[in-house]
Amino acid sequence: MTKGDAIVVSELTKKYCGQVALNALSFSIERGSVVGLIGPNGAGKSSILKILAGIITGTSGDVIINGYSVAENVMRAKQHVSFMPESNPLPDHLRVGEYLRFRAGLKGIPAKKIRQSAEKVMRQCDLYYEARYRMIKTLSKGYRQRVGIADAMLGNSEIVILDEPTIGLDPHQIIGVRKIIDASKGTRTILLSSHILSELETVCDNFIIINRGRIVATGSLDELSNNVQGKNIFCARIGGDEQTVEENFKSAGVQILEFKRSLYNEEYVIKFEAAEEAYRLLLLKISSNRELLVRKIGHVECSLEEIFLNSTSRCRDQDNADDL
Repeated sequence: MTKGDAIVVSELTKKYCGQVALNALSFSIERGSVVGLIGPNGAGKSSILKILAGIITGTSGDVIINGYSVAENVMRAKQHVSFMPESNPLPDHLRVGEYLRFRAGLKGIPAKKIRQSAEKVMRQCDLYYEARYRMIKTLSKGYRQRVGIADAMLGNSEIVILDEPTIGLDPHQIIGVRKIIDASKGTRTILLSSHILSELETVCDNFIIINRGRIVATGSLDELSNNVQGKNIFCARIGGDEQTVEENFKSAGVQILEFKRSLYNEEYVIKFEAAEEAYRLLLLKISSNRELLVRKIGHVECSLEEIFLNSTSRCRDQDNADDL
């Protein structure tokens, strides 16, 4: 564990009636970062989140929350975590404002600041004008999700865990949740689990991909993309004469994988593979050639969906091979 880690998981295993749900997981989450936890249904995501939140315990291994072991001192560890579960249970008999003030008191917010704190999160989650006096039982799925998010953001918990926070939200509401998360970067550590990969790709700094209770990939989008490709694949958009463009690429020693003319501009789109030295030489050649106009050049990045499918399919293939 380093001073910059908010969460450290070491050899965490969870079994249910002898069935292994989590298999010796180890990872750490840096303080102030936003991390996406993704995996297929039944991969073990909910078990991880519940253990981190102190709701259930692991069979073996340990989890450290801001320096406190969940196994040894669960109450102290839980004081640093705010958790919104996927099911998002809410009391139907309370009004939204009443519920959030009640939750503020449970979280130890001083009595003088309870109303102010509740109103702050209601404004952040677009609940203040439209829903603060409404009974929770009358709320739509989208509004109930927003109440759950407001509850999770209430108080001063350094770590916020959100399980499927955008289910039932319309595009405008999803953008609102994204703004709340962005505003918390650097001050709070946020762990998100969602099947909406495009949303995670937008807000998360790093990702943890699990499958069948095991970690199959971790890292930033760039790191995961490079691991999936396994090669230094680049793409360039360059204006100029076709022969001049092609000669510069070939003379630099790169391997052209795709070379085509753009339909809308006087330019060429080139996909190529290059070692580090060849890439540097190419940059020197095309930047110093006055006959060429470099509009874009850089690594080809995979989408989070492509990375997810590749990582989980590799794990499945390995399991099948082990069974033979």
